[in-house]
Amino acid sequence: MTNESGPSNKGLVALASILAVAALLLATVAVLRGGAGGGESKASAEPIKVELGDIFIKPKALSATVGSDVTIEVTNTGKLDHDLGVKGGPKTELLKPGQKATLKPPKVSGTVSLICSVPGHAEAGMVTELTVAGGAAVAGHAAMPAGGMTAAQMDESYLKGVKAYPAKTAGEGNVPMTPKMDGQVKVFEMTAEEIDWEVAPGDVRKGMAYNKQIPGPMIRVNLGDKVRIVLNNKLKESTAMHFHGLQVPNAVDGVPGLTQPLVEPGKSFTYEFTVPNTGSHMYHSHMNGATQIPAGLLGAFIVDGPADPASAKEQVMILNDGPLGYTLNGKGFPATAPIVLKKGEKIRIRYMNEGLQIHPMHLHGLIQTVFSKDGNLLPQSYKADTVLVAPGERIDVMVEGSEVGLWAFHCHVLSHAESEAGMFGMVTAVIVQ
Repeated sequence: MTNESGPSNKGLVALASILAVAALLLATVAVLRGGAGGGESKASAEPIKVELGDIFIKPKALSATVGSDVTIEVTNTGKLDHDLGVKGGPKTELLKPGQKATLKPPKVSGTVSLICSVPGHAEAGMVTELTVAGGAAVAGHAAMPAGGMTAAQMDESYLKGVKAYPAKTAGEGNVPMTPKMDGQVKVFEMTAEEIDWEVAPGDVRKGMAYNKQIPGPMIRVNLGDKVRIVLNNKLKESTAMHFHGLQVPNAVDGVPGLTQPLVEPGKSFTYEFTVPNTGSHMYHSHMNGATQIPAGLLGAFIVDGPADPASAKEQVMILNDGPLGYTLNGKGFPATAPIVLKKGEKIRIRYMNEGLQIHPMHLHGLIQTVFSKDGNLLPQSYKADTVLVAPGERIDVMVEGSEVGLWAFHCHVLSHAESEAGMFGMVTAVIVQ
């Protein structure tokens, strides 16, 4: 209590004690930076500790000051694989249970969303926010209140990506494979193994590949051909191979436990059959599929037949999402390959969705004529500028270069193609000359 002349001695002692305890608590919180609870972590020079669980991220809010060198220490305490990254920006590698990694987000002001990029995990709640406050805004611009970049930074990042397109990266997938001949049998030797794969410039991720390619080599044969596919497993886990869309005999359908034994590490399995039906098809793993296929164990299996429409050009476009990010033929923008046409020239695009999510593919300025689905010619073709391709589907379209220009071509789930940092992932262009 106080009297009219000022605080009593007891009041001063109590106030000093409260201030001392408060200072101790603040110092403790600054050291812990986000501990085990779900509360907000405070700014500190110490690394921010983040826990990834099934399906949550702790803490739910992080903070730092503008210009500070933020390092986030990430630990996966769950039973599933997770990662942590800036939405639309850098992220950790995919972490198995018990693994750790560090993430260094860009030095920005405002609020940045951090998510697990494994499909479905962010939607299930694996989201946290890093708020960077205090200090002067970059380049004299006010901070964007709901994003991690200023307007000037967004402009600069966006144009940097466009100017880099099409960027060169190590590795090329979907390369047509020439079979070896054993009499009348076409033999394709395929080896599954873990590799490092450069998705975009400087963005190297752990993947699984057939013959060191993501997507794997393109298998192209004719109706009635006799083929033999030899699968060699150099992975650390079992695998198998399924021929998606091909009406093969049950014994070579590629489902462990139902039609064949597991192809264990170090072992091989041979699939042999006569090609039964034409069209755009796929091959991929059918063991731990939610991990192995998004990681890269996938490829195109095309069967030519007499009823196929003729076209001067053709492009296989394999859509995928998962630990390699959002990719077209294994690459993300600006490393995706453009489609180049002369005015009036036509091209057949074979969409194949090997991912876990739906991808509506939107082409600016030009019309897509849809004429085949899952290897079957439609009784009536139709025209669209946006073609919905669900997981497992193959959609064939014809595009004519009717108008000269650089036409954007991208998935219209915009979180798969564009962020405040610019275009990324499932974006390319059709160039009509």
